[in-house]
Amino acid sequence: MQTFNIIKLKNVLLALLFSLLISTSFSNNQALVNNIYIELDLEENTDLRAKAVDISYKIALSRYLKWITLKDSFEISNLVKSLEVRDYISGYSIENEKYKKETYSALITVNFEKKKLELLLKNKGIEFFSKKGPKTLIIPIMNFQERLILWDDPNPWYDIWLRRPIDSNLNLFTLPAGEADDLITLSAEDALNLEYFKIKKLASKYEATQAYVLLVNVENINKQFHFSFTAYDGFTQEIIFFTEKKIIAIQDFNNDLNKLADNFADFFDNLWVKDNLDIIDKETIMIAEVSFSRYQEWIKIKNFLFNNEKVLKFNTLNMTNKKALIKLSILSIENLMEDLLNNDFKIERKNNSFIIRIDERIYE
Repeated sequence: MQTFNIIKLKNVLLALLFSLLISTSFSNNQALVNNIYIELDLEENTDLRAKAVDISYKIALSRYLKWITLKDSFEISNLVKSLEVRDYISGYSIENEKYKKETYSALITVNFEKKKLELLLKNKGIEFFSKKGPKTLIIPIMNFQERLILWDDPNPWYDIWLRRPIDSNLNLFTLPAGEADDLITLSAEDALNLEYFKIKKLASKYEATQAYVLLVNVENINKQFHFSFTAYDGFTQEIIFFTEKKIIAIQDFNNDLNKLADNFADFFDNLWVKDNLDIIDKETIMIAEVSFSRYQEWIKIKNFLFNNEKVLKFNTLNMTNKKALIKLSILSIENLMEDLLNNDFKIERKNNSFIIRIDERIYE
């Protein structure tokens, strides 16, 4: 009876491990596009929800392809029109749905089958890079009639970024909350002067690995706004993006700020994709064995490698309840080994063979 129970327990544990592995694999194969807002006029004998979902599929696919490729909007539009978009959808959810007197509206999230979509791009010879960028602190400052505005209310430029969904691009943009210690750390003048140590301190608070000061200059001349935009790397002080001065009607100001935020975010995504496509040309393949005694150890190692900037691609080739064989595309074996050692992992190297495990000293 005891032997039977032990065998039964082992089978249960193996089934649980297999289930968790499938769940993790499914999660890694999903690409999400959130906050797609659809508004339709009410029509008789029309399934407005189905119509909205169908529209959201095309918008989501276009938006995602814009993030991960270097194609322009026209090329992406033609590609999406040529596809049966539903073939690449794995699901959707509606976060907010409203029926009003004359309109129907919904906020929709769409899930894609990532591997299927990437296979399509490979077959069409379209270069892409889909890994999320590092956390990036955005510092939106406005120079209005020679008055600097950062934390003061109102700062419409700050509000534009505040209203953007946190995952609306491939890069993970984050905003400072404007708490009391933020005001002490960085003033509007400090941001304009690109004070490195103060910007670095603010970025560290929000766990951002990079920071950008986004300066909008605005003048009100004859009831028209004259404005220009410059984006600075807060660490290197380099200008990475700018626009020439343009004239707009006052009533169009917020709309133009929205477009400006979208244009910069798209530019920044393209920069991330292009840099990484250039890096991929120099990648090294590394096959390693991951050894673990508990499933949580495997998850910790996998998540570290999957989210590590030095790892371009991560694939699980084979797995048991104690070991996993993985394939990594990396830039430098030495740099990755150093990173692993600095984060409580052990890595053994014998010729071209590698074994990665948790450093057991952390449990002592």
